[in-house]
Amino acid sequence: MLKGCCVLSLSCMFAAACTSPLSPMPGSDPSAPGGDHEQRIEQALEDLGFDPIVQAHRAAVEAAQANEERPTLVDRVELRAAEDYLDGDHQLRALARVKVRHPTELQADRNVLRAQTEIEVARLEQATLERRVELCFPAVDALVRLQEHKIFTDYTLRQQILMDWNETWRKSGVVDELSGARFELDSRVKLATRQPPPVLEHVRIGLQLPELGASTGRLIRSTEHLRVTVQRHHPSAGLQRATEERYRRLVERSRARRLPGLRFVDVSYEHRSESSRNGVGGQVAFEIPFGDQADAEVARFDALLRKQRFEGTARVENQIALSLRALNDVSDFESRSEQWRELERLATGAEEVADRWWKSRLAKPSQVAALLDEAYAARIAVLEARERAANARCTLLAMTGVSLDAWPRESNLN
Repeated sequence: MLKGCCVLSLSCMFAAACTSPLSPMPGSDPSAPGGDHEQRIEQALEDLGFDPIVQAHRAAVEAAQANEERPTLVDRVELRAAEDYLDGDHQLRALARVKVRHPTELQADRNVLRAQTEIEVARLEQATLERRVELCFPAVDALVRLQEHKIFTDYTLRQQILMDWNETWRKSGVVDELSGARFELDSRVKLATRQPPPVLEHVRIGLQLPELGASTGRLIRSTEHLRVTVQRHHPSAGLQRATEERYRRLVERSRARRLPGLRFVDVSYEHRSESSRNGVGGQVAFEIPFGDQADAEVARFDALLRKQRFEGTARVENQIALSLRALNDVSDFESRSEQWRELERLATGAEEVADRWWKSRLAKPSQVAALLDEAYAARIAVLEARERAANARCTLLAMTGVSLDAWPRESNLN
């Protein structure tokens, strides 16, 4: 009986030794496919750790990292025991079965799980970028609404003064009743139709509208630079590479499953009380697959790998086109900055002229109002140009993963 216990103990020790991590396969990188996960996760969570969508992706990363520890050479031992009494003979049988996996298949399985972790990290980075972009456009809209309210408030104050002036002249007979009524109606219509929508108070504003200042150099807009930037910095490109890597690892695992290998080892012990026929035995099992299923998996994953590559190429080209359009919008705004400043100066000058003329009563209310309308239109035109440039900045961030502030300019190149 003691001898049987020793046999079982040795079997368990053998199983425990087999559960230790495998050494990396020759030629493999222990840190592949991403040894900087923690740093990338920390950067992705910066300023967005509160967001529930980002937190959900963070949990998915943690699940993938935990799953990497799952595959082992041996993860359980099957113990069997039987006891019989027959004609006074006490018979005890004990069996320890250790199921094992082929080391090549096991390493391939671990590589698949590491690639899955890389996919989840890339999805986290993509989610944070999408959230930043989703916050960018509403922030631009809120800033534009604030500027519109300021412009409209100044315009309303002057328009109200002109309506009071018009009413005074109408009562005193300086202008006839028909002209006075027409002016008041026209003024009321303009105030009602030009009033901007309310500003959303819950919007987080973390940027500023582009200023009307001289730029430090022309933005780099070459297609090749855009392609390199998208592939290097945009999370979708990283997700594509990680997905391709996972399909490659799945192909490797499928090929590994075609290899014959050891599947389990049995160690048995039998003891009889009325006989000297006691002993230890064992058996091993080898599996020799035909390979048809593995060949089908290889073909499937290889096709999915090509599909991923083609989709990635199409996505990058679309991102390049949209990025180029955004860069052109920003470049157009910057190249015309002097024109926009001139409009601002002319609008300010027109408002000053209008103030002098209504105070000195040198013109009719309708004439002063026409000048104020032109000044208002000029300020709105400048604001719309700033809005287009700001939205282009958000688009550039969404399509490349790089903000305009970090975008290279010709004067910055050596």
